[in-house]
Formats: sequence, C-alpha cells, structure tokens
Amino acid sequence: MRILTSCTRHHGTGRDRTVRARASRRVFLAALVAAASLLPGASAMGQGQVGVLLGATYSTLRGVDGLDGRTGLVGGLSILFPSEGFLAFQTEALLVNKGATASTGDPEGLRLSYVEVPLMARLTLNRGGTMHPHLYAGPYLGFEVDCSVKGTAAACDDIPGVNTHSVDVGGLLGGGVDYDVGPLVLTGGVRYSFGVSNVADFSFDAVDESARNGVYALYAGAAFRFGRR
Repeated sequence: MRILTSCTRHHGTGRDRTVRARASRRVFLAALVAAASLLPGASAMGQGQVGVLLGATYSTLRGVDGLDGRTGLVGGLSILFPSEGFLAFQTEALLVNKGATASTGDPEGLRLSYVEVPLMARLTLNRGGTMHPHLYAGPYLGFEVDCSVKGTAAACDDIPGVNTHSVDVGGLLGGGVDYDVGPLVLTGGVRYSFGVSNVADFSFDAVDESARNGVYALYAGAAFRFGRR
C-alpha cells in the first residue's frame, strides 16, 4: 500500500485537530475527576489502589493489506476501586500509541495516538499473601489526539493519506500480577485491545478498505493502596 501517494485524506484542518486535542484532554481530565469523586465513598467497601503504569505496545491496523505492526508506548493512571471480594471495578486514563507501518519497507505508515479510558471488571485469583494474580476485561473509549505519517515531518492533515476517525471504540482483555511491598504495590501484566469501530478508511487503486485497531501491550507500574482492610 502506498499510503503517501495512493490515498486521499479528508480529515479537516490543523485547527480541527487542535479542537479535537483540547476536547480529548477535557475527556481525560473529566474521567479522572469523575473517578476520584467516587473514591471517598468506595473506600468504605474495602481496599483499592491508585497508581501509574508505563509500557510498550505493538499495534496493527486490522482489515488492511500491505501494513505491518509498529511499536509504541502506553502510559497513564489506573484506579482499582475497593472491593471485599474477588471481583472489582478498574478504570484507567491512558495515552496510547497505535497505528501501523508499511510492509514494503518504504518510510510509510500511520502513527496514531489516543487518549483512552478503559472500564474493566477485574478478577483477583488470590487475595492472600503478597502476590496477587488477576484477570480483567471490558470496553474502552478512545479519542484521537495525533495522526502523522511515519517517515515524514508532516501531519496527516497536510499530505494525501487516509480518512481517519476521531473516536475509537473497542474491548480489551488481559492479566497480570500485583506484588505487595509494604504500602506500595508493584504490578506488571500483558493485554490485548481490539477495536470494533473503523478508525481509518483507505481508498486506492479502485479498492476501498477500512481499518480497526489491534494493540498488544506489555506494562509495569506502581500503586498505593487506600481504604480499609
């Protein structure tokens, strides 16, 4: 696929992108404020966690031929709401790199960045001891904050390319292990997220294709516990 030369992009102006970026930051902050506002009442239900995570991603654009995966980063805040049982609610506010590279070796491909808010049910497999393996799954909602073409200094708005969409909706599933170190909780895990909405439309050589995100992530983090034991 010749992303730079074979597609026509209709994504709006640089001003539109600035407006979308500001709107995404508002969503990011609103999600944090809404989650934080629930913590005081939830803390009476048991112990929860507030922390940060950082990791690496390997992403693809599913449904489009001629593209390979690309590597990137994921990072942000994580909140595990208090629970006295094995099942709890977890949410996050993340910045995630997604996109793909061209399989031809040309300096082409899309670099996409999103503000993403997952809403997950988490199952802790062992609540005793110092190590706590867990599984989780749930939907996510993402908002595009940046799009550029790999190998160029131009933004997607400035060159022929693809038609991308500002909102990414999908699901994720994963697992990890928490390790208690005094009041601190060290965590690590792996997850896969899959988009169910189209994030990019390609039209080239009389062929139309639509792409959905797919992202593997490996991450580590640290958190503090809150609430009653």
